[in-house]
Amino acid sequence: MNQQTAYKIMRFFVDGLIPARYHHRIIWWLSDSKDSEAKEEAMKQIWNETSSRMDSRSLNQSFDRFNRQRSVSTVHPVATNRLGRLLKYAAILTVPFLLSLGVWWVTSYQNTKNMALTDFYVSQGRIGTLTLSDGTQVKLNSGSTLSYPQHFSTFAHSREVYLDGEAFFKVTHQSKQPFIVHIGNLKVKVLGTQFNIKAYPAEENITTTLAQGKVLVYENKQAMTILPDEQVVYNRVNSMMRKQRVENYDYSQWMHGRLYFDQAPLKTIIADLQRRYNIRMNIASDVDLNQKYTMAFREDETIDDVMHVLCKISDHLHFTKQNNIITIYTKKGGRPADIHK
Repeated sequence: MNQQTAYKIMRFFVDGLIPARYHHRIIWWLSDSKDSEAKEEAMKQIWNETSSRMDSRSLNQSFDRFNRQRSVSTVHPVATNRLGRLLKYAAILTVPFLLSLGVWWVTSYQNTKNMALTDFYVSQGRIGTLTLSDGTQVKLNSGSTLSYPQHFSTFAHSREVYLDGEAFFKVTHQSKQPFIVHIGNLKVKVLGTQFNIKAYPAEENITTTLAQGKVLVYENKQAMTILPDEQVVYNRVNSMMRKQRVENYDYSQWMHGRLYFDQAPLKTIIADLQRRYNIRMNIASDVDLNQKYTMAFREDETIDDVMHVLCKISDHLHFTKQNNIITIYTKKGGRPADIHK
């Protein structure tokens, strides 16, 4: 691109001849390093044309006003020398140009930071805690990952994170920036509250349970609002969503290192035990994984304690343990089959 073409584009933009819906394209074009010399020379030409029609006092006032607009942002200076020179020339141009360029630069830099997500992973057999930049506190269960930005953008409409696994959130209230947790296609939206989400990738159901406040759980055209001690269960297979009442005791025990199962299917129990104790479990082919059990265990109880209780109340299950592998089978026997985490 030659200087004359660059000049025409800028001149049309400065004179307000380019429709607003195309302004973002002009801003991105200006920021692109390609043809930077031609664009800089074109900007100089517009500067000279404009400055010749303005006295020195007007020039100084324009530049001072531009600097004040830039100082509103707390963003650290990251502009290249080229962009800095373009901003200098832009200082005396029309207000729409200044606003467009300034807003683009600040928001694009903020959004770039916001898009760079950090993964916080909690390994098997452990519980992790994390405080986000807005003060929100998160406690993550074993085998869970939270992806989050190092800093939430002050220009963004929301604060957004991504969860695989289980976590309890104490969200800092910000009325103008709702907090959104993404779990696949499902989203949980709050302003400031406390809630638990269990959403391990291999499990069929995603459960969202509210401790305080109010949250919105939604996916595509479905949405449910829940109040304290209510729970939304979303089925990944059929995409159905239902609401139910729960007790605080049911969903908060893991945060204290305890295990609590209330009519939980054996498949769910096995998955939780594998994560909690960082072990592998092989299951015989004739074991009924849908059989439900109710059990509770203290923090100091071992996997052997848990397995002895499970086998006793089932009256037909047995187990063997070798190294870090447990095999569950029935009295009839059967072919062991792996249950993957």
